[in-house]
Amino acid sequence: MLLKDARVQGLRAGQVLFLQDEPSDALFVVLEGWIKLYRTAASGIEAVVGTMRDGQSFGEAAALCGQPWPVSAEAISPARLLRLDARHVRRLLQSDPALATSMLAPAFQRLQQLIAHIEVLKTCTSVHRVAEFLLDLIAECDGDGPVALPYNKALIAGRLGIKLETLSRTFARLRDHGVQVDATTVHIEDVVRLPDVMVEAVS
Repeated sequence: MLLKDARVQGLRAGQVLFLQDEPSDALFVVLEGWIKLYRTAASGIEAVVGTMRDGQSFGEAAALCGQPWPVSAEAISPARLLRLDARHVRRLLQSDPALATSMLAPAFQRLQQLIAHIEVLKTCTSVHRVAEFLLDLIAECDGDGPVALPYNKALIAGRLGIKLETLSRTFARLRDHGVQVDATTVHIEDVVRLPDVMVEAVS
């Protein structure tokens, strides 16, 4: 029932899925690839709100409430999405409260993540932010050895709320702590030392 009128949608890298303030008519599950969610200020400055990967969903709150998109979405790699028709899903939710709860749970989780992210942007140094990003990346990869950066450094800098040159300087500072970064890969000699860098950054 939930998948009625659903379809798989392919995107090429750099292709925009929707723009902020446009009417929302669907919600999405990432089957493959990476999607960037961002807002563009009146000045033209882009603020990255989040990055979505395989297995994650987005667009629930706006689509299910019939509100315009609060963000824009763009593929940052070739991607495949499962597109669910919002009107069909809204009809199902009216007759199934349990489904409504399960559909809104990911949106609430992302709200909590966004609040935590804002706290980091407001209170932490660039070194702390980058070290935390690397720790999260290692946890997602669930293994030792080199870790591939999930997307380009410009997007990493935007996600962390810092300038690209600041990111480069921070990576240079982290070399003293056993972190080597090349174009697409991070090599970390001792993962245990990274939390110490975060403590030093705020001390």
